[in-house]
Amino acid sequence: MAIVVSADIMKISQLGLHSAAILLICSLMGCGFQLKGTPGSPDSPSLAGTELVLISSQPRGELTTALREQLRLQGVVLGEKTTEGLVLRLGGERFQQRNLSLTAQARAAEVELTMIASVALSQGATELIVESDAQVVRQFLDDPLNVVGKTEELRLLREEMRQDLAAQIIRRITHSLGN
Repeated sequence: MAIVVSADIMKISQLGLHSAAILLICSLMGCGFQLKGTPGSPDSPSLAGTELVLISSQPRGELTTALREQLRLQGVVLGEKTTEGLVLRLGGERFQQRNLSLTAQARAAEVELTMIASVALSQGATELIVESDAQVVRQFLDDPLNVVGKTEELRLLREEMRQDLAAQIIRRITHSLGN
């Protein structure tokens, strides 16, 4: 008898969880919530079909490659030099590392990583984005006992930061074209 009662209670609790999840999803849809980067949003202009020239100080750099990939995913047509079209100028990638805290042995325990790139967007003689810096900041716990793991984690963090920086530049372009 006790086993049958506990099975019924389990079914009721699972039904309650499913109902709560459906209620949460419906309320988010009803308020107009959308994930960042969702295509088809009426508020954000699409970059699909936009022709753009990318001029980079590091044409074969990893940030330039990540930005080209992000632009292609957005449907941007990367072209050659143009006089009237959109021109995106990307400065060199700069990486800074700063100690936030030290261990008792005066070694870095927590490190702040910053990746910066200058960006400017123009269309003909009009500056849509005046040259400014885009930056991404991350924090990283430094483990002096695990040098190999720390090096790999730092490499992965830098790669993620490049992707985030490229996405930030895309959002700036989209916003400047929407106004």
